[in-house]
Amino acid sequence: MIVSMTNSQVTDEDDPSVLWFQQGVPEAFKVFFFQYYPGLFSFAKLLVDDGPAAYQLSIDAFFLCWSRRTEFASDEKIKAFVYLATRNNCMDHLRRIADPALTDRTVLAGPVPDSLPPHILSDIYAYAAVGLRQP
Repeated sequence: MIVSMTNSQVTDEDDPSVLWFQQGVPEAFKVFFFQYYPGLFSFAKLLVDDGPAAYQLSIDAFFLCWSRRTEFASDEKIKAFVYLATRNNCMDHLRRIADPALTDRTVLAGPVPDSLPPHILSDIYAYAAVGLRQP
């Protein structure tokens, strides 16, 4: 968010990062990812009690958000969406692994957006992997 110099109110409309996110600028995705991923990963890990699963489920939520980026008019809406999508991903995962007939308990990864260049994907995967090394 940016504070306007003329009226000292915080306005999302003046925040270029949201506009860039809506327009599909990959660096804007990276900004929001770096901003929200640590809390989102902790949230997912709390729900599924599994670091690698939390890693994938929270990243998938960001990818879903990116695929629907034109729908978000503020960073608060982006944050709310990725938390809700992560919760839903975690609940789906828990239902899936609760199936007694299931022998493979690995997380099913969602699709990776074609619109994110390899260097952005590399940066976000490396950043997210740091959380896996922490207890």
